This record gives sequence, structure tokens and C-alpha cells, in this order.
Amino acid sequence: MYQEKPPVVAMNSDGPLPTAECRKLLRSVPTGRLVYTEDALPAVRPVTFAALDGDLIIPTGNNPWFDRFDRGVLAFEAGTIDPATRTGWSVLAMGRSRVLSGTDGLIGFADPARIPWSSSHDDRYLVIGIEQISGHRTTLLRPAGDLR
Repeated sequence: MYQEKPPVVAMNSDGPLPTAECRKLLRSVPTGRLVYTEDALPAVRPVTFAALDGDLIIPTGNNPWFDRFDRGVLAFEAGTIDPATRTGWSVLAMGRSRVLSGTDGLIGFADPARIPWSSSHDDRYLVIGIEQISGHRTTLLRPAGDLR
């Protein structure tokens, strides 16, 4: 027997975030998602990162898989959703990328409070220069009566 679905109820409205807040929010989380193409299809990979002075720094663990992104254009998304309130935010950044060996040329990298991992001089990093950034406050919809 067909049952009608309950109406979807919005708790709050979404809204765009100013650029400065997008940058601040990126600095507040240690993980995000690298967005790229694989065989002409969209692909996403979770990564650890730090947002430093207009760059997103992703440690590669010297994994040659990341070399494919040297001198390419990538997107990167990070955000959080509170499971109790279903509210949160999402920030999308895009820019040209490069693979670096060591930390030379990375401003602010010597400050351990800004880097969520330990590093050595020989480590490699995928660096995305932020050329475009946008974000939204988000409230996920839930059917009436859904208390999850």
C-alpha cells in the first residue's frame, strides 16, 4: 500500500559566507576532500590539510599518486555538519596546484600550531593556491517527526 511521505521541514535557511569567514573556517578543521577528475569523471579523496596564507597544504606522505596534480587545477571542499542540529557549513576552494619537496617557500609552515601533523625537511606536499573560494551555512532538511 502506498504511504504518503511526511512533509520536509527546514529548521534554518542556508546562506552564503563572506570570503574572510570561508578562510577562517578552513583553518578550523584538519581534514577535507580533494576534488579532481579520474578518467574524465569526478572523483573525491579525503585528505589531511592546513590552510596557510592563501594556500592549502596537503601532506602526500611521499606518495607518487599525488604527482599527477602538479601544475593542474583542483578543487577542495571542507565542512562540518552537527548531527544534533543538522546545521553546519561547507567551503569550496579552487586553484592551481603544485607538488613541493620540503617546506621551502611555504609561509607560516614553521608554526606548529598551524600544522596538524609533524613534518621533516624531505617530506612532499601538494599545494593548492586558492584562486576562488566560496562557502555556505547549511541546514540539512529532515522529514517531520525524524529525530535522527
